[in-house]
Amino acid sequence: MHVQTAERDDTAALVSAAQDGDADAWERLVAEFTPMLRARIRRFRLSHEDAQDVLQTTWLLAWQNLGSVADGRRMAGWLATIAFRECLKLGRRTKEICTPDLDTVGGTDDVDRELARVWLAGTLAELVEELPDSQRTLFMALTETSEPHYADVARRLGRPVGSIGPTRARCFARLRGLLQAREITRDFLD
Repeated sequence: MHVQTAERDDTAALVSAAQDGDADAWERLVAEFTPMLRARIRRFRLSHEDAQDVLQTTWLLAWQNLGSVADGRRMAGWLATIAFRECLKLGRRTKEICTPDLDTVGGTDDVDRELARVWLAGTLAELVEELPDSQRTLFMALTETSEPHYADVARRLGRPVGSIGPTRARCFARLRGLLQAREITRDFLD
């Protein structure tokens, strides 16, 4: 069993236990996912107080809606989506989306692109979780560095170099299909 699969199974067990009222399981989930949520919220460049409010609201909403989580292995993506939506709500209320100084970014079009990029990054993480284990492992290995070399990836994964390209092609074809199923196209991002 892969480490990532085992971690997702552990998370699913914690979610199930928390759904059954296990306070310790809930506390472990909060401890496990709070650093990831803080990092995602930080991308919106909110004040410390606003970021704390978003974090608290995210956990409150998660607690209130925990029963709706059918697959606990997808907890990270579910939480990231809640935090993203809360950041957007706060931004709409305060009109300070993403950055306090729009002039340094170049205007609202850049902010919109940044919001789309952050949202898509969260969505991509969810979609990668839907890939078969071999494709997910390869995707992670290929995206760990800015210039991955097939020989290095193949050696690290214990696969023939010739299998990397075709597996990568299947992986990206599947990701494109998953994006299209969610109606996320190039037009959406432009």
